[in-house]
Amino acid sequence: MKSKELGILIDKHHYSESSSILNFYTLEKGYASFIFKGVKKKGKSLNQLGLYEISYFKRPESELGIIQTMDYAWTPSNLYTQPQKVMLVFFMADVLKQTIKQQGPDPQLFEYVQAQLIDLETRTDDFIFPTQFLAQYMQFLGYAPLFDEEDASAFDIERGMFTNTPSGSKYVQDPAVLSFLKAQFLKETTESYPKDVVRKGLEVLVNYAELHLPNFSLKVTMEVIRDTLYA
Repeated sequence: MKSKELGILIDKHHYSESSSILNFYTLEKGYASFIFKGVKKKGKSLNQLGLYEISYFKRPESELGIIQTMDYAWTPSNLYTQPQKVMLVFFMADVLKQTIKQQGPDPQLFEYVQAQLIDLETRTDDFIFPTQFLAQYMQFLGYAPLFDEEDASAFDIERGMFTNTPSGSKYVQDPAVLSFLKAQFLKETTESYPKDVVRKGLEVLVNYAELHLPNFSLKVTMEVIRDTLYA
């Protein structure tokens, strides 16, 4: 059956000398995989997290669709040319490829990722983008922390809550970092926070994600982030 899809390219894998397997998060099907035969010989540019219109054929018994044509649905000018933005696309893609494989169709999630890419393309300050993206994406996955008390004095990473009574050894009480973390989840303005607070906030968010998401790790990506964005 021939179909068309709007999809965000999550990653790609070698299939043969001339062909690749492409994994997308699509608007109508959710996570889906396709074979693109001959793509290596065609010299077609495949941008990670690129937004594409896909025409494909899929047999009922097959899990993989066969791409017939694939065209850009949106052509950014900065995402793949400015080194800092390229690094942040890599950060987003690493988060998505580890978490989105089990996601079925969710138009709100698709539109959120699309909106984040457009925001990254147009924004002039990339510094707080990773914390905003990761905190809000965790909420889409159902891992939003609880606000146990209105004026909570700690963020309990293990229990996933802002509280006055943290337990265990993994919690944050630094007032500036605490305020920053709350702002990420509540979608409040955070441009006024100093660099060291933003850096510490991202470390806490990554720790939170790695504790609560199965088999999730941003070790390699965080090394790149530390050496570039927060150096």
